[in-house]
Amino acid sequence: MLASRELTCQSLHVTPNGDAIRAIRTAKQLSIRALALRTGLNRGYLSRLERGLIAHPGESKVALIAAAMQVSTSAITHKETPT
Repeated sequence: MLASRELTCQSLHVTPNGDAIRAIRTAKQLSIRALALRTGLNRGYLSRLERGLIAHPGESKVALIAAAMQVSTSAITHKETPT
């Protein structure tokens, strides 16, 4: 039972789309500092995420960013399946 749950969790990776995050943040007139305050995440971390330097931040962080910007997680991610 545990093995099947682990397989389900690992079968789909959420990859942030840094360009989309930046575009939405800019359109909503949010600075990285403001987004950092809303999410509790470090400004440097958010900057690296937008530049594509963090490939797999974890679904909870992506959900936190999406909620802070009031968009769906699919608006700021690419879903990839393992090959």
